[in-house]
Amino acid sequence: MMASTAPSWPGVRPVKTCTECKQSKLRCDSKDRFPNPCSRCQARNLTCTVDPSFRRTPARKRLEAMSRELRELRDQRIAEARAGSTTSPDPDSTRSQDSAGNASHPSVSILLDDFELMGLESFELNGVIIDNHTVLEVFKYFLTYFHPHLPILGPISLKTIYNSHPFLFWTIIVIVALRLPVVSDETLFARLHEPYMQVLRDEALRAPMPLSKIQALLFLCMWPLPVPHQRDDPSWLYCGIAINAALYMNLHRSSPRSGITPSLYSVGVVSGSARERTNTWLGCFYVSTSLSMHLGVPPMINTPSDLATIRAILSEHTISREFSLQIRVLLILAGFTNVLAHNSNDGVVDSSVTQLLDGELDTLKITFPDGWTRMTDFLVMVVKIHVYTLVITRSRSGMGSREILLKLGLATALRIIHLANARFHERSEKASTFTTAQRERTLPKDYYRGLAFATIFLLRYFSLTNTANAEEQLAANHVIMAHTIFKTLVTRPRDEYDRAANLFEVLCKQAPVSVDARKSDISDRMGVSIVLDAIDTARELRGYPVEMPTPDIAITTEALPAQTSISHPDIFASNSQLEESWPSDLAFANMFWGDSSWDVFTVPPEVPQFHPPGPHGSMPGI
Repeated sequence: MMASTAPSWPGVRPVKTCTECKQSKLRCDSKDRFPNPCSRCQARNLTCTVDPSFRRTPARKRLEAMSRELRELRDQRIAEARAGSTTSPDPDSTRSQDSAGNASHPSVSILLDDFELMGLESFELNGVIIDNHTVLEVFKYFLTYFHPHLPILGPISLKTIYNSHPFLFWTIIVIVALRLPVVSDETLFARLHEPYMQVLRDEALRAPMPLSKIQALLFLCMWPLPVPHQRDDPSWLYCGIAINAALYMNLHRSSPRSGITPSLYSVGVVSGSARERTNTWLGCFYVSTSLSMHLGVPPMINTPSDLATIRAILSEHTISREFSLQIRVLLILAGFTNVLAHNSNDGVVDSSVTQLLDGELDTLKITFPDGWTRMTDFLVMVVKIHVYTLVITRSRSGMGSREILLKLGLATALRIIHLANARFHERSEKASTFTTAQRERTLPKDYYRGLAFATIFLLRYFSLTNTANAEEQLAANHVIMAHTIFKTLVTRPRDEYDRAANLFEVLCKQAPVSVDARKSDISDRMGVSIVLDAIDTARELRGYPVEMPTPDIAITTEALPAQTSISHPDIFASNSQLEESWPSDLAFANMFWGDSSWDVFTVPPEVPQFHPPGPHGSMPGI
């Protein structure tokens, strides 16, 4: 466990004033409010950081520095304007190459033009009615903000989705309505939630499962519906259903080059085009491998032949560059996870494997520089910190390799939070109808799983240690950044963002404990053990039990039949009509095992190979 006491923040932040308050010579309460920003920074929406090396700058020098920065920015914009379109955009400085901007051609996946030609003004799901304009608005949002993260559809028309794939149709509407405000129908999700859950319960286990239903389940795994606790999230179960249905449809044997659509009449489902089948199988691998990493379980698609098939598909199949690179990252993870999971906790082997994984991931960026976005970089960092944590948690204290991995883990966790914070404060170049928080809620859940994992890593190994140094201070500043992101995304009390922020707050109230003094009670969930351990620690700090109660099973005799005095004939009594087969079986066995032909197998014929039962039916020696 991480700790069992719950005093206030015990002063491991040696500097009491944040840089903003120090510059203004004002009292700061950052120490008392950690991991929340200080009151002044929160009211003014400023970045609250504590830096022991910060020195206040006089007002005149600040004005001179601001003037110099303005001149540099003006000169830079003039130079860019002169360069025109001859200069390729930097993937780290423009939104067009990031995930939300990859849907520049929405007609490639879903065609919306023919939908209005259906002549339908409204659509109904178990008594809930929505109009035509709402459906079009929702699918436009889906194409822009959601589908680029999992581009497995299309080309297909919205009219076909509604007529032939109703489960996929309503799944997309519910996912979008939960995360984005629909202008034409603000209560859409509240009205659709329960009727959709009834459809989901009916459809999830109905066989055979067509291709569109597999795609719908994969979307549900990426953007799950709200649950009261993380343990109630059924994404892993949905993922298993989708992958088994995909195997049943033979999607793992799809050939994107052949263009041949196999006939699946015998299995009772429409096969789909070769492109759809290939895209869906890639989606199965992407979703299952990412989920397995964040849940600490072995990947579902992990055999060498399966991974080789995925690589072959990437080499001959055309998909978006970002999605292709992210699949390659997860391919590296799946291969190394197999090695680490079957390794017998050998520190030398773990360190060597980790070093090889680092090299493979770094080489990937050099090999495929085009299309390398911050989202891909974010995924690489998350993969690295999961592997680092796996090796750290099962390494002995004092090992040199463990200390190296802790330093690497610190740098990686800081990079993850930095990328998330930069994205969160980025201003879109195009006018948007959504706020930053609304836009960021469209990201897949695994994105925030990675951000929460990095934050818990910092809390466990740096921010909550009994040492006060520059590393601890840097980690604490980044914990504030992550906490601010989660708090800003909260839409209702006790939603997933609110629970994550509350978890960080509770963990920050415990006393500092040496890293080596914390022994996790959960050791079989790979690197995710520190997250599960953090949840148990927070429950203990709140005064709740951490053990699941064993349900009491009532023992009653009411259902047992009463004894009766009616006599029953003994069916095992001697009966001349029943033939005893035991002696004949023994005779055959002795004849079979005592055959001299067994001499070729060095079996001595004089040793009885089968012993007949004793006088009372018992075997000799028993």
